[in-house]
Amino acid sequence: MIELFVGDCREIMQRLPAESVDVVFADPPYNLSNGGGTCQGGQWASVDKGEWDKSRGFAEDHAFNLN
Repeated sequence: MIELFVGDCREIMQRLPAESVDVVFADPPYNLSNGGGTCQGGQWASVDKGEWDKSRGFAEDHAFNLN
């Protein structure tokens, strides 16, 4: 059986029974939203994804990753 949970994995995994998970696929924020851009289809395109993807500084970003 496959179950898909959408949300903050740090919160969801706390509710799961111990040893009940085989695989976790998590897509963390990459902190790339810094006003930069890329070329997409021959035109400039923003790489900003939103506030959730902006760096909070090295210390806070690292603390998030450790958590």
